Amino acid sequence: MKKLVLIAVLFIGGLIAPKAAEAQIQVRVNIGVQPIWGPVGFDYVEYYYIPEIDVYYHVPSREFIYYKNGRWVARKTLPSMYRHFDFYRARVVVINEYKPFLRHHEIQRRYANYRDFRPYVVIRDARDPRYFANRNHPEHYRWLKERERRDDRYRDDRNRRDNDRRYNDRRDKDRRDNDRKKVVKKNSKDNNKKDNRNDNRDNRNDNRDSNRNDNRDNNRSGGSIYRR
Repeated sequence: MKKLVLIAVLFIGGLIAPKAAEAQIQVRVNIGVQPIWGPVGFDYVEYYYIPEIDVYYHVPSREFIYYKNGRWVARKTLPSMYRHFDFYRARVVVINEYKPFLRHHEIQRRYANYRDFRPYVVIRDARDPRYFANRNHPEHYRWLKERERRDDRYRDDRNRRDNDRRYNDRRDKDRRDNDRKKVVKKNSKDNNKKDNRNDNRDNRNDNRDSNRNDNRDNNRSGGSIYRR
């Protein structure tokens, strides 16, 4: 019984392990939609928390989330009181979890006196080319040019492959046509030889039949004269 249980556990583990490994290697990237006032160094960001104004920012939907009239609301813009807030001088916290504002009191206590003394570079000032993919980055035009060059190279490669394929197709077709013509020509020669052989055989048969008939007629004629 223990062996059966052990085998079942190993079997189930073998089914689960590949799925878990596959889930671990999946990597999400959203640098292109992160706000350019966000800090560099994060390939994927779900939420920012801004302790200075006690507001969250949801990167995928590009919405600010704050507490208003007894509930959390999501808006594309901040309240008017923060209209002139300078995000480039503020320190923000990256929180990659589901709806962190639902445990806001814990997060608020943790980052109430948040100080980050590490070198702080926002995406706007980044010189890493991967951040140029962000359409609001000052160097985004370089990324567009590079993408255009990549697209041109891809089209050239694809056209070259298509031309090579068409050339190979034409060459194969010509080879098949030549082979077919050779076969037809050979068959035609064989048929002509066969026809000639048949004609010669027919002529020989005709000559033999004619000679046989002539001999028969001569024999008949000679026999009647002798009898007279």
